[in-house]
Amino acid sequence: MLEFIVNLDNQLMYFLNVRLANPVFDFAMPIITHEWFVRIFFLVFALAAAIFGGKYGRITALLLVLTVILTDQASSGIIKPLVGRMRPCKTLEGLHVLIDCSSGKSFPSGHATNSFGQAAIWAWRYPKYKWFFIISAAIIALSRIFVGVHYSFDVLAGAILGTICGLIVFIFWTLAKRIAVANKALDKRA
Repeated sequence: MLEFIVNLDNQLMYFLNVRLANPVFDFAMPIITHEWFVRIFFLVFALAAAIFGGKYGRITALLLVLTVILTDQASSGIIKPLVGRMRPCKTLEGLHVLIDCSSGKSFPSGHATNSFGQAAIWAWRYPKYKWFFIISAAIIALSRIFVGVHYSFDVLAGAILGTICGLIVFIFWTLAKRIAVANKALDKRA
């Protein structure tokens, strides 16, 4: 079964990375996948929420920071070292590699994990804009395949992990609010 999954992942990699390569992707994907582009993209929206969104926006920005800490540690700090999967640009021949092939591990994609964690928080806090953030996260995640540094399943696992991390932050925030409300009610009775 594992051999089937690895073979499927390799075939998806060649299809998405080689067969779908085109001049537009060759230009756009290295920009979209660049670490600074991703940071600035999400930072601009977090700062806008903090500056213009009042208390709700400041709390959202705090939740975004907590989420990126969790997603980054879960993907790069825990899972990548445990799994130890090499990047496709190191293991597969004939890929369309558009950026330097990092020596870091591949599974799960940190870009996908962080982007989908951020998208989960935005979708929860600002549901009116959820599709913008989900589609943005998907484009950032897919860019990792198109530039040749992550397998499809790395990106899929990162998207799932990031969404779970966003949900964990949501659950803890919801519990913290309920505890605060309960404590406030107890203080009034005392």
